[in-house]
Amino acid sequence: MATEIYMPQLGLTMTAGTVLRWLKAEGDPVQKGEPVLEIETDKVVVEIEAPVTGVLGPILAAEEAVVPIGHIISYVLAPEEEAPIQEKAPAEDGAGPSLAVSGEAEMPRSITRVGRMPGASPKARRLAEYLGVDLAIVQGTGPGGRIVAEDVERAAKRAQTPAPAPVAPQGDAEPLSGVRRIVAERMTQSFTTTPHFYLTVEVEATALVRTREELVSKAEAATSNRATITDILIKVVAQGLQEFPEVNTSWADGVQGGAGSVLRHPQVNVGVAVATSDGLVVPVIHDANNLSVEEIAYRRADVTQRARDGKLGLADLEGGTFTLSNLGMFGVDQFHAIINPPQGAILAVGRIKERPVAVAGVLEIRPTVFLTLSADHRLLDGVQAARFLQRVGQLIEEQHLLPAP
Repeated sequence: MATEIYMPQLGLTMTAGTVLRWLKAEGDPVQKGEPVLEIETDKVVVEIEAPVTGVLGPILAAEEAVVPIGHIISYVLAPEEEAPIQEKAPAEDGAGPSLAVSGEAEMPRSITRVGRMPGASPKARRLAEYLGVDLAIVQGTGPGGRIVAEDVERAAKRAQTPAPAPVAPQGDAEPLSGVRRIVAERMTQSFTTTPHFYLTVEVEATALVRTREELVSKAEAATSNRATITDILIKVVAQGLQEFPEVNTSWADGVQGGAGSVLRHPQVNVGVAVATSDGLVVPVIHDANNLSVEEIAYRRADVTQRARDGKLGLADLEGGTFTLSNLGMFGVDQFHAIINPPQGAILAVGRIKERPVAVAGVLEIRPTVFLTLSADHRLLDGVQAARFLQRVGQLIEEQHLLPAP
């Protein structure tokens, strides 16, 4: 019996996937669990494995095709078995090339409608056919709006007159790569459809710096992993999310235009924005509230390296409930991050820098850091977001509240 290979749904927001590369050809033998093709989701490139052992059947989606989730893209057949009659998978509107099977692609045809319209004179119809003018776009000036030969001539001249070329900046246009294109689309969608609001606090970082220094020596001695400020902040944020579960939520769109709903997550899974040569990815530290800082440091270093090597698996990217984005290492003082949908919030962290601080009426120079929370106003109001951010700042400022090194 033929076993279907279909475009899977690999995330809450995924509606389609791109077929990047077929690793097997039609008729090739395949083993259960053996990769047969690569697809690109809105997050990462993933290998799709053969569901059973057999022979790869007809390929119904060509490479670079964009296929909606749930549509069949091939089969695994038993030897000598014929594939079911199946049309090629439909492409998403306006996305990607035709999904025709290789060798069966239909060539586009150019059609000029010259028309046999009662509103055009015979001479106008013959002239339109000769000049390649579409009578449907010609404005008639004859009696009763009838199209005459002069109308066709004017339309032909207008078509031959080149439009003024826009003045464009110098440089070569470079198309976006797959991951960068998807990130651009997702961030545009998030920023234009999610009602963002922002809260910023300046937090004294003396305890944070001291804790990191103590953790570095301990973590390096035990595991050879160098703990970072980001690792401590992941733990701090996870504790804050555990105490304020209303922030550990996601937005779910309503069905057929109905009202949306709030998804409350039992797990605290903190995503960390990582820049790679192909674009931004957000690997997830699962159950971060139950991990020590040393364990977080190990996992964060591992997924960060694999992200930059292009070796992340689907499990590394699924299930995030909150995102942390730290640009402090690049000298950025403060920024507003765009929410990673469908999550409800993201925390942007700037650099730790010595700044003037008033302490008991005396001006002192101490390290501080700016934290900016971007929140979805459908899920959180200002007070809820402010209390969470206040708690995160308190955890950072007070030495005894930070994770013990």
